[in-house]
Amino acid sequence: MEGKIVVYSQETGLGKIITPQKKKYNFSVDDWDEYETMPAVGLEISFEPEGIHARSVTLRGNLPAPEPEAAPGGEGEAMPRKERAEAAETAPEAPAGHPAAEPDLPSAQLEASMDVQSCIRTYFADILGRIDENGELLRENRRLDFLRMHRFLMTAYNNLIEIDHSFENYELAEVRQQLLEAYGLYKTFKAKTAYIQKAYEQVFLSKQLRYKELRAKLELNRAQIAKLSEGAKSREEEIRQKSRKLQELSPQSEEYIYLFNEIKILKRAMVDAIHETAKLTEENRLYAEMLDNFYKMHYDRFKKEFAAFTESHDALLRKIQDVLAYRFDALMWRKANRSKPIQKFFADAGITDEFSAITYLKYYIKTLDTSKLNQQNQELVELLQYLEQRAKRRIVCIDAESEFLQKVKEALGEIDREIRVHLSTRPEMVLPDLKNIRPNVLILDPTMRGLDLEGVVGYARKQVEEIEIAFFAKKINREILLKAKELNAAAIIPKTLIKEELVAQFRQYLD
Repeated sequence: MEGKIVVYSQETGLGKIITPQKKKYNFSVDDWDEYETMPAVGLEISFEPEGIHARSVTLRGNLPAPEPEAAPGGEGEAMPRKERAEAAETAPEAPAGHPAAEPDLPSAQLEASMDVQSCIRTYFADILGRIDENGELLRENRRLDFLRMHRFLMTAYNNLIEIDHSFENYELAEVRQQLLEAYGLYKTFKAKTAYIQKAYEQVFLSKQLRYKELRAKLELNRAQIAKLSEGAKSREEEIRQKSRKLQELSPQSEEYIYLFNEIKILKRAMVDAIHETAKLTEENRLYAEMLDNFYKMHYDRFKKEFAAFTESHDALLRKIQDVLAYRFDALMWRKANRSKPIQKFFADAGITDEFSAITYLKYYIKTLDTSKLNQQNQELVELLQYLEQRAKRRIVCIDAESEFLQKVKEALGEIDREIRVHLSTRPEMVLPDLKNIRPNVLILDPTMRGLDLEGVVGYARKQVEEIEIAFFAKKINREILLKAKELNAAAIIPKTLIKEELVAQFRQYLD
C-alpha cells in the first residue's frame, strides 16, 4: 500500500501516514526499513497495513533511488555505489546508549505494601503513644475549653506572678508545662491532618515501596530522555555542518569518503537515540498510568479512614488539654486565694467576689470601653459568657424513691439556690431531654430495678460530652465501688445520711 508521511517526531520516533484513499495509519521508527534515509514529513512511501498500524515502511520505488546516494543532509553530489558499499563495510558501529532489548516493565497494577490503617498508625505512632500515656486524663470529666481560654489563662497567670513573685510553685509549674506540651502536641496533630492530599502523600504513598520505586524510575527516564534529546540536537547540528563541508569536496576524494562515513555514523547514533527515546517514552507512559491508577484506587478509602481517625483523635487530644486546663485554672486560683499580695490587690481594686477566672475577667472587662472593643476584647466578652454559662450548675437526679429525691433537692437548694435540679423516678422520662437540659452532673442509683446502667451512662455521655456521673447508694459495697471505677463515676452519695449530712456531702462533692 502507498501513502505519504504527514506527521513525524524525531524525539519520539512516532508518526502518521495518509493514503490516497484518506486512510490514516500509525507507524514508529521500528517499522522503518530504509537504512540510508530517515523518516521525514512529505516522503512518499510504501508499507504493509496491519490494522491501524503500518509495517515494513519503505520509500516509494518510483522515487529517485538512493544509488547514487545523495550526500547526507539532502545536499551535495552523489557517491558511487562501489565506494558507498565499501564505506558501509568499513564504517564502525555506533555505540548504543542502552540495550535494545524490550524494557522490563512491571505488571499493570501495583500492589500496596502497607494497608491504610497500618500506614496511619505508623505515621502517628508518637502521638498515639502520648494519648495512651494520658489515659487518666481521658477518664476525667471536668474540663475547660483551652483553645478558647488559652490567651486569657496565660495572661492571668503572668499577671498573678507580677503581683506576687512567689506565686509560682513546683506543682503549678508542672501542670502548666504539661498543659503547654499537650497544646503543642495538638497543634502538631492539626498541622499533620490539615490537608488531605498532603497527608495522602506523607502518610500512605510514602510507605508504598513499589509506588516509590516506579516514581523514581519515571524521573530517571525523564532525565535520560532530556539528555538524549539534547544529544540529538547536537548531532543534528554536527551533521548539518559536515554535510555543508561535504558539498565542497570531490566524491572521489578520500576526505569525502571519510567525511561521508562520519555522517553515517552520526545518523546511526541518531537512530539509536530515537529508538531509545521511544522506548523510554513508552515506559513512562505506562509508569504514569500505573501510578495514576494506584493513586486513584486507594485515595477514597484513605480519605474516609483518615477523616474518621482525625475526628476521633482530635477529640481525645482536645480533651487531654482541656482537662489539664481545668486543673491548671483551679490550682492557680486556689493558690491565688492564699496569697496575701494578691488578696491585697483584689481588695484595693474593689473585687469582693471569689477568686476565679470569671471574677478576674469581669474586673478586666469593666476597665474597657465596650463601645470600642477590638476583636481580641470582643473574644474576651464571649469568653466571659462561656464561663458564666459553664458555671451554672444543672443536675439531673434519678432514683426510685421520690421522698429521697425531694430531700436531695432541698439539700442542693441550701448550698446554692441557683442550681437547677431535675428529678425523676423513671429514667425513660428524663433521658430524652438531656440534650436540652445539658446537665453538668447526672446522679443515679445503679441498683434501680430494670436499669440498664451502662446503656444510660453511655447515652448520657453521648448527648452531653462533658457530663459528670455520680451514684446514689444505700450501701457502698465492693460491687458498687467496682461499678463506679468501671464507669468513671466521680462520687458515691450515701442515701442513709440525714439532711444536714447530705448537705455537707454535696457541698464537698460540688466544691
